[in-house]
Amino acid sequence: MLKPIFTLLSILFLGSCYLGYYFAELYPEKAREELELLEEFFEPLVSASPIEIFFLIFLNNTIKSFSAMVLGAFLGIVPIVFIFLNGFLIGIFASLVGKKIGILNFILLLSPHGILEIPAVILACSYGVRLGILLLRDRKGFWGHFKKSVEKFFKIVAPMLFIAAVIETSLIALT
Repeated sequence: MLKPIFTLLSILFLGSCYLGYYFAELYPEKAREELELLEEFFEPLVSASPIEIFFLIFLNNTIKSFSAMVLGAFLGIVPIVFIFLNGFLIGIFASLVGKKIGILNFILLLSPHGILEIPAVILACSYGVRLGILLLRDRKGFWGHFKKSVEKFFKIVAPMLFIAAVIETSLIALT
């Protein structure tokens, strides 16, 4: 049951990336406003040490992914919205930043995210959507499914996010 959910969320992610890109092409001023909000969030990274950057990236991604998974128990809506918004913002980022640095450089910039971080987030959200489906189908067995999802999160998703944060931090330190 997880593989089709993962596939659908991956398609949603790619589609929302396209929509974000298209949105930025049509409404560049609105897109810049959204990007400025992201820049404000990441501003503390500028003066942070590599270990602080690592913990900020790892904790941010882990907490948000775990929250999306757990909140998926409520009909799976939160993880779906989470995936859509992340893809949409990446699409905006691709449009605005890709024009400045070129598409090849943008792909290189995004590749550390695409290798581990994005699949890990999609996997966590897949667990969340599955929890929402299982709650509707099997209320008595839900807590068993919930515990298994949490266990899988910490055995699979969290280590993927950890490695992704190490890679991102290393690349940030090199620049």
